[in-house]
Amino acid sequence: MRRASLTPRPLGIIIAPIIIAIAIMGILYYTGYLGGQGLQRISKLVFVVNPIPRDRVAAEAIELERYLEERLGVDVEIYFPNSVAAIVESLRYGHAHAALGVGSLPAALALLVANVDMPLVEVREVIINNSVVNAPYYYSYWIVLKGSPYRSLEDLRGKRACFPSELSTSGYIFPLYRLVELGYIKPPADPRQFFGEVIYSGGYAQCWEALRRGHVDATIMAGDVPTSLYWEALNNSRILEVQGPLPAHAILMSRDLPSDLRKKIIEALLDLNKKPELVRKFVSAIFVRFEQRSAEEHLGPLIRALEATGLRDRYLKG
Repeated sequence: MRRASLTPRPLGIIIAPIIIAIAIMGILYYTGYLGGQGLQRISKLVFVVNPIPRDRVAAEAIELERYLEERLGVDVEIYFPNSVAAIVESLRYGHAHAALGVGSLPAALALLVANVDMPLVEVREVIINNSVVNAPYYYSYWIVLKGSPYRSLEDLRGKRACFPSELSTSGYIFPLYRLVELGYIKPPADPRQFFGEVIYSGGYAQCWEALRRGHVDATIMAGDVPTSLYWEALNNSRILEVQGPLPAHAILMSRDLPSDLRKKIIEALLDLNKKPELVRKFVSAIFVRFEQRSAEEHLGPLIRALEATGLRDRYLKG
């Protein structure tokens, strides 16, 4: 047997590996990669937000950052990506821990491609059947001008229609879903199967303006738009069809966060129900409160609409 050398080794050679090991452990600990939920520590939380309105939210978000930092005991940073796609990608690749004000369509996509769940949804002040109500859902409406000769969607075959956007749940997916239900178009749903001319204006206000000026024969209005726009449109138009319920916005959160921190975040957000102005300033102008609902219950109507229209693979493909 070979005997171990008893020659003393320089102290630096012995200490150096220990120092390196301690440094690595420290990095792992503070970046949240040390194994074990109980030992895991997050030094900074990143939230991404789909803000309304965009021109003033960044400054006002500081107030919410401070609130969350006080409640959670960690540094909090809030960012405002330029697109919905950027919000989904930030969650997918771990650049953000949570997202606020996420629409139902990007939320459904994020649940498929990112390791996130949906702990909370927004209850908002919306208009349903011409009444202002607080609900985690809303409806949208096919409308024509009051003086027009159209009395049903069937009368609009071959006519001109305006959609806010192909990415709009209330302004595109659900209106097409209604056309499929009525048998006017077939999956995969395309409005050009029914209408003679289709335009995408970029928003509800633009579509209403196109209808008001006679550039199109029909458009869609949603119950979660600003009340002034809703009443201007509905007071001067006739509803032909209603579609919904449409899921309201939601909160998404990384499953990789330690369970105790996730619980604290959810509690802090629920306590914002006592301070709704903090959320109304930069997440949703019609916010009332957060509440807990399962993703299956909340997003169920959207998933059914996507499946019925044959558009699921188009919108929910990772």
